[in-house]
Amino acid sequence: MDSPKCAKFSKFPTKGYTMVFKVSLQGCGRFTKIHDAIDASIGSSVTKTLILIDFGIYRERVFVPKNKNNLVMQGMGFLRTSIEWNNTASSSHGTFESFSVALYGDQFTAKNISFKNTSPAPNPGAVDAQAVALRIVGDKVAFYGCGFYGNQDTLLDQEGRHYFKECFIEGSIDFIFGNGRSLYEDCIIHSVAKENTIGCITANGKDTLRGRTGFVFVNCQIKGSGKVWLGRAWRPYARVVFSKTYMSKVVSLDGWNDMGDHKTQKTVYYGEHRCYGPGANHSERVPYAKQLTDVEAAPFTNISFIDGEKWL
Repeated sequence: MDSPKCAKFSKFPTKGYTMVFKVSLQGCGRFTKIHDAIDASIGSSVTKTLILIDFGIYRERVFVPKNKNNLVMQGMGFLRTSIEWNNTASSSHGTFESFSVALYGDQFTAKNISFKNTSPAPNPGAVDAQAVALRIVGDKVAFYGCGFYGNQDTLLDQEGRHYFKECFIEGSIDFIFGNGRSLYEDCIIHSVAKENTIGCITANGKDTLRGRTGFVFVNCQIKGSGKVWLGRAWRPYARVVFSKTYMSKVVSLDGWNDMGDHKTQKTVYYGEHRCYGPGANHSERVPYAKQLTDVEAAPFTNISFIDGEKWL
């Protein structure tokens, strides 16, 4: 039986899981490191493993390999449970390898936990200062009530179908980037861009006309400091849609940026649908941004965009 200080684990239902592991810095679990619990899991494609993580800051670099599927990682709240590391592009052989946590396994779920890269905020124009908090390569990956903290390149939404519900995502430059097919719903997008500079929320990596990848934000809120674009054309067929999203004055009125390659203005797909707030005033938007009708927005604004009715 758990001691009184460990009784908090008992409130989580464990029915339906083949294995249940407890991780705690306070001595309430079998493990003190998250990575050890991942290594001990079966990683089955048909049965689930639950990893319960006590409150605290877990200073470790976590990797979920391709053969570890169906893991559910449950924290005690994204303000109370976090995984933190501090690599940068210069210290780890490139931006993609600078992650604090990397997810390669399919059918991964995280709840009520934060992923942080704690490297210092870079000065404008700094070289190799990108620092990824979370890298996602697996398919059918979902996050509920999670936090993502960093500055430049916080969240590498690299590939696969992903769902984010009621999450908090913080950064300054290109802080949601990659070529995933992802739906962000009821999330807070928090800019920490420095004053007198302009940052960017998304840098989508869709590089061909074919394919269904892209980032969609529904019922979100954009807040914070400085000024940010909604997206910039990291790749020529970048696709990003914001629907029914509150945009504070942190959003630059031009909205979007072509990264100096004017040819991409004809190939990117940047859409806004029923957004509101001072940053949603589209009178000064770049001409290649689209104000979508309900019919045009319909294919993007529910879980069918990520085939979620089949796996969520």
